[in-house]
Amino acid sequence: MDAIRPAFIRQAVVLMDTIRVGSIFEHLSEALSHRIIVMSMRARLAAVWTVLIAFSIATIGVAQESRTWSDASGKFKIKAKFLSEEGGTVTLETEDGKELEIELKKLNSADQKIIADLKKEMSDSPFKSKENDPFKPKGTGTSKPSSKKESSSEPVTEMRVVTVDWTDADVIPLGGAGEEWNIEFPAANEFQFKSRVKTAALPAKSNFFEGIKGLAVNTVAKKAAVGFVLGEPKPRGTTRVVICDLETGKAGTPATAPGQMTPIALHDDGKQILMRREEWGMGNLDRLEVWTLKGSKAVKQVEVVPFADQNGGDKDIMWAEFIDADTLAFSSRGGRVALWKFPEMSPICYFETAVGAVPSLSPDRKYIAFSNGEQVGLFDVAKHEIAVQHPTPSKLQWPYMAFSPSGKRLGCVAFDKVLCWNAETGELINEIPANGANFHGQIDFPHDNFLLAGGKFLVDIDNQLKLWQYEGAEQLKTVGGWTFMATTDGSKPGSLLAAQLPHPGALDIQKKALTDPSLFVFKTGTKVKLDVNGITDPAARDQVLQALTKKLKDMDCTIGPDGTIDVVATVEGPKVREISFFSSGDYKMQEYVTALKFVYQGKVAWQSTSTNVPFMVHLKRGENMESHLRSLEKPQYGFYDGVHLPKFLQKPTQGTGPQAQHTIGQSRITTTGIR
Repeated sequence: MDAIRPAFIRQAVVLMDTIRVGSIFEHLSEALSHRIIVMSMRARLAAVWTVLIAFSIATIGVAQESRTWSDASGKFKIKAKFLSEEGGTVTLETEDGKELEIELKKLNSADQKIIADLKKEMSDSPFKSKENDPFKPKGTGTSKPSSKKESSSEPVTEMRVVTVDWTDADVIPLGGAGEEWNIEFPAANEFQFKSRVKTAALPAKSNFFEGIKGLAVNTVAKKAAVGFVLGEPKPRGTTRVVICDLETGKAGTPATAPGQMTPIALHDDGKQILMRREEWGMGNLDRLEVWTLKGSKAVKQVEVVPFADQNGGDKDIMWAEFIDADTLAFSSRGGRVALWKFPEMSPICYFETAVGAVPSLSPDRKYIAFSNGEQVGLFDVAKHEIAVQHPTPSKLQWPYMAFSPSGKRLGCVAFDKVLCWNAETGELINEIPANGANFHGQIDFPHDNFLLAGGKFLVDIDNQLKLWQYEGAEQLKTVGGWTFMATTDGSKPGSLLAAQLPHPGALDIQKKALTDPSLFVFKTGTKVKLDVNGITDPAARDQVLQALTKKLKDMDCTIGPDGTIDVVATVEGPKVREISFFSSGDYKMQEYVTALKFVYQGKVAWQSTSTNVPFMVHLKRGENMESHLRSLEKPQYGFYDGVHLPKFLQKPTQGTGPQAQHTIGQSRITTTGIR
């Protein structure tokens, strides 16, 4: 036993230099199991307590007790307690409770070593010394206001629990916009990254079961907040949050708090984090809190449950962004999109979309794009009104919206398809089916010509090509033309990877693929078999035949009975459908669904559909709703005149399991890059 004890003591010294409080038992367990195999249980327990006491003395003695701190010249000294170090700035507390700040680099080397043992990451501080005295009262530095209301960007100093009252919020009705869609987006704006951003190192997981559950990026602050969640201790769990500087690649000190919360938006000041409750089950994403980080502690400022009056999943918060320092926008799973005063956390106005719909903020922060499944439109943030809206080509399920980096294109992931519109004119550019790929759940727009569906499927919009699949990112978010991918590597440090997609390797493969004759089952020059027998009206059948023949010939396609792919036009119906209109009541209509499909060897490679049921109704003088709806009860054969045929169609995937290859290429996201 005496021969073993010195080895254990040496191991304990190593542990005190390297472990974090949250993982002390993990390291002790490893030490006991590998270094002191022959110890009795009583001896092991004694050893554990020895290390715990030594560790407590080593940390608490530095962090909690007053000591004399000195600058590098030795001229200035002060007795104070250490509170925190963040971004190269050390916060101390004097015996009378006054907080002081000093740049870490201005402390003497011994004091820097003490702090370096506690805080690993450093960055330049904006605070400057006055009259060569490096110690100064906290909060006396100058900063540029982030908005016209200087006080609104200052953190709240006391915790507030807000009870929401929606009665004074303006209700914005859909359907009030004119038919003309004419919006101009600037070529560049202040909310884009002007220079290259850097990859930041993330802390290692504190536990095997901990995972990255949230990522929020702010282009004004040029910072990102990354959230880790652990389900232990049950049932409350633990949250860790770290703020990363995207210009320097530096990550701040991870802050820990009880509960399971994730960052969903980051304020323009780069300090205030909008956190969302993150627990399993519908209705458990309902609570919002505003946090600031103070060293290793997360300080809660505000707590609010915006949709407490809703039931189940409808009260979940699905999306949030800061419009500016004083205004917050977010949406619920129930489909409500709202503007809020910040930090008051009170609603200004709102409009209703569809259950499961997720909006998007334009790069210039002037418009919120939305879809309720039957319409796509833009909400003017400054005017508090619907600016424009158009019918969607077909009924969309759970539409998730996103703007391209330039703001000139508007994308949508709707369960089993990707759509893209010209955001300035409202013109539909393309509709691309998933054909087995799991598009649903997330949308990102990393490049004006490429949309990322489901967090991993990169789609070439113009060529209608499912190009690449990116696996391995625990959280992913595209902002300002950069895609940030957060990932961990077991017990090793993680990474917030900054990349521009598609990466060069994918672009090289794309160029080769577009000239590969074996990849596509349909493209310019393909011979097709045109089938319009699904159109029962003879006159309409001839009309549809002529329209589709012209479109195919414009693509240099030939038509014949031995075509390699079938182009099939059909009309289904009539079928009774119950519909409702805002402030106009409920009605029943005979619905007809017109469809066009490209079928390859019995499998649907592409399809587009339309319906005669209107989303928005404009009544003429003397016309009532009932008579207007009756006039629409017929197939909409004009659909075939306006439908956009695909430019390229890949061979339909065999199966939909995890081994199915839905894209031309695939990469894995690691802590060191794209592999």
